[in-house]
Amino acid sequence: MRRFADAQHLGYPCLSDEGSAVITKFGILNTNVPAGNKFHGIPFPTNFLIGRDGVIRAKYFLPDYQTRVASSEILLDRFGETGAKSVAIDAEDLRLVISPTAERTVPGRELGIAADFSIGAGWHVYGQPLPSNYTATAIEFDSDIVASQSFEYPVPEKVNFAALGETLPVYKGDFRVRGKILVKSGLKPGDYQLKGKLKFQECSTDICKIPQAVAFEIPLQIEAMAPPAPKPK
Repeated sequence: MRRFADAQHLGYPCLSDEGSAVITKFGILNTNVPAGNKFHGIPFPTNFLIGRDGVIRAKYFLPDYQTRVASSEILLDRFGETGAKSVAIDAEDLRLVISPTAERTVPGRELGIAADFSIGAGWHVYGQPLPSNYTATAIEFDSDIVASQSFEYPVPEKVNFAALGETLPVYKGDFRVRGKILVKSGLKPGDYQLKGKLKFQECSTDICKIPQAVAFEIPLQIEAMAPPAPKPK
């Protein structure tokens, strides 16, 4: 561990948990690695956010030892910060500013996504649950470099449309959607594009426009994983 920390110029202490005593007490022993395996005793990838009073405020957990939560995702989740360049999408009366929490990452890392919507006055878009003859608002990333994705949408407003005889979930004005994506493992270092689509249907109290699917791309740099600790001389 000391050789690795020196090679990577780490500026913080690294603690060795011989026998995995602390890992076991925290309940994060990786049970996918059987006893007898040389990696037995490693933890599940876990981040704890601890307050100044020593109380754990949040826990971020992933079930695969090859994946990690980016610290920038925690900043988005707890404090609303993104810190990376944004991409704006303008489609008639809708504007979306979508921001990943980092511009560079390594394979197997989970990144946060902030998506800030602004809907023009007099218009709305739809949330879920929704009848099949309408199009719900959705952000979808392509699977070329994204292994998995999930988004949390705010609770939509239920509006009764008397002319339609229906009560539907809608979004108006400004709102934020938060999400996370898992970058695929095994990607080679280089410059990539996070490609995706925004799907939505824009309506007013009088008319509904044709459903749209607007493509977007966000630059993302994939860096090489840190090499293992150098062998002792």
